[in-house]
Amino acid sequence: QDFVSAVSHELKTPLTSIRMYGELLRQGWASEDKKQTYYAYIHDESERLSRLIDNVLQLARVTRNELRLDPRGVTAGTLMADVRPKIASTVEQAGFTLVTDCAPEAAGAVIEVDPDAFSQILINLVDNAVKFSARSPRKAVEVGCRSGPHDRVLFSVRDYGPGVPKDQMRQIFRLFYRADSGLTRETPGTGIGLALVRQLVEAMGGSVEVANREPGAEFSVAFPRARRTDAD
Repeated sequence: QDFVSAVSHELKTPLTSIRMYGELLRQGWASEDKKQTYYAYIHDESERLSRLIDNVLQLARVTRNELRLDPRGVTAGTLMADVRPKIASTVEQAGFTLVTDCAPEAAGAVIEVDPDAFSQILINLVDNAVKFSARSPRKAVEVGCRSGPHDRVLFSVRDYGPGVPKDQMRQIFRLFYRADSGLTRETPGTGIGLALVRQLVEAMGGSVEVANREPGAEFSVAFPRARRTDAD
């Protein structure tokens, strides 16, 4: 019941905005300079709806054991370049600065992933970073990739918020889990984003971890380098 209530609220909020701005445009009440602003609002809220619906549909596939992925060899640099425009609007709309960096030694590394699932992983992590660092003095989200131990490539999403309580670092990846804190109670959410991140990462042979920084939290997703590329 809590999940249905949360999803309903998350759907209703952007729909209300889309309806309001659409009505203003339909009635001709928007000046020419306001029209572009309203179009941007409608676009951004539509993107927000799409992300939520994608998560719910993916969750349904997972719970029915119908998750279908299409992993293929892709370089880390290509994955980072493809996902950047997908996360940029979310970050910038929230008034944050997006910083992306892919270390040269990692950019050319090939990993076996489903590109769409990889994008969903990064989008969820960035959404989470923006949501829980909304009150932080430094409004920035850093997304990077670098070489890791055991011949792996690490993708990271770091914010400058309050971090994650140590006793909840494992629990936050549980389905429907919502940490019991004042910040969480004031922050909307469904409790499925991080759970889907873990399930998608593990389905592609990777692992996900979270660590506190000074300040903020950093989520790291690790995938093994592919032994051969599609061109081999």
